[in-house]
Amino acid sequence: MRLLEEGVFPVRFLGFGFFWAWLFIAGLSPSPLFGSPLCLGGIPFELFELLMRCAMLAISLTLSCVIATDRGKYCFLVLGAVAGIAVTPLLLWGGSEAAHSVAALLTAMTEVSLFLMWLSFFGAMRLGDTLTLLVISYGVGALLFLVALMGGERTLLGASIVFPLLSAAALVFSSRLISRRGGTALFDNESTEPLKDEALSEETSIRNVTKSIPALKMTLALVCYSLAFSLLAAMAFSGSFALPASYLAEPVCIVVLAGVYILYAQFAKDAAKPYVLYRAVAPSMGLGFALLAISGGESIAGEGMVMIGYLLFEVLALNDYCNIVKANDASLFRTMAIGRLAISVGMLAGWTAGFFSGSVSVATLAVFGMTIVLITATLVFTDRDRMPLVSIADDRAISEDRDLRPDKSTALASFAAECKLSKRETEVFDYLIAGRTTSYVAERLFVAESTVRAHVYNIYQKANVHSRMELMDAFDAFWAKHS
Repeated sequence: MRLLEEGVFPVRFLGFGFFWAWLFIAGLSPSPLFGSPLCLGGIPFELFELLMRCAMLAISLTLSCVIATDRGKYCFLVLGAVAGIAVTPLLLWGGSEAAHSVAALLTAMTEVSLFLMWLSFFGAMRLGDTLTLLVISYGVGALLFLVALMGGERTLLGASIVFPLLSAAALVFSSRLISRRGGTALFDNESTEPLKDEALSEETSIRNVTKSIPALKMTLALVCYSLAFSLLAAMAFSGSFALPASYLAEPVCIVVLAGVYILYAQFAKDAAKPYVLYRAVAPSMGLGFALLAISGGESIAGEGMVMIGYLLFEVLALNDYCNIVKANDASLFRTMAIGRLAISVGMLAGWTAGFFSGSVSVATLAVFGMTIVLITATLVFTDRDRMPLVSIADDRAISEDRDLRPDKSTALASFAAECKLSKRETEVFDYLIAGRTTSYVAERLFVAESTVRAHVYNIYQKANVHSRMELMDAFDAFWAKHS
């Protein structure tokens, strides 16, 4: 993988991984450190946190013009890190539903802040890099959580306090490294007050993104699959079926998914456009719910298949949001906020349905989840609906290749410098690459043809070629290599 050759990659993978590891500790119900705290009205912590998360995402979308400024980004990031640190004491020593509710609000603030900041950073990467960063970061976060879990209660306690801070610090550090290397960074200098016409342009572009058919269908599918996925967690929490060490299930599935993706990236013809993977989502989740229905909810394999199928769709969809944003020149922050809101709304609906299902049998709930998956795969987001996404990715690839390919005149000068051509030889070289004859070159440079032929001979010697065709091939290879 090209990303593994960059010195900055461990910071990015670890940074977003710290966020996921913290979320596994503080955001899941039940939690290995905090158990199953209840918020106001006896509502489970994760359900209340999802409600707060939806509210925070709506607020973030409303204030996106303020957050998009240089100062706004830093304040938003610091707010998330500080809120994440404050969650642990409230859950450990709060001792009341009110304290747990405040902790859920702070968890939502941290989740929204760090997730949107990291996705806005990842989304600026090249085609295919975003997906790799997402999957590997998910896997790193799962491994960090499992290591902390093996370290015991004190390790989990320390991780729950330190990880949000480490994630925010890694984001700032990664952004500055990318900026120094000439790439697009999250914290590039911006005016503190966005211009009105720029704000209007962003509003128009984001409307174009959200109203496009591929984006709309993918967003609806994300809501549906999130609903089915969170229905599983709510069923387990409400006691509909016994789920052994439920906080282990998702991290283990993420590690498996990361391993599968790494294998895919190694052998796929074009790992930057992994649209064939979409086809595995519905069969995996559908078969998983079928196993849960048959076994009465006691199938670990069924649970794992549902989780892996959903997680696969989530990372693929987030990657395609980035492609759509690039194609429409829209705001990454707002688009990612819309994507995260779709996920959160689906999860909130699934948790609500599962938790308040009462005496509904496990088989009925599993069949309900399977029905959602089948409807989504056949009516909401079909194989035909993926074709426009492939086209968008192709357009983005062409655009990126054009942007990264150096100007031909710059490449000519670099090639001449590498071959140590003289000033006059460089002038002759330019004409040769343009396909001009020696007589034409002699006329343009006001020299004899024999002089031009002497320069051509010297150029061949210095470039280690024997003909004009070989010289042109050598230059094309040089140009491609430096692209």
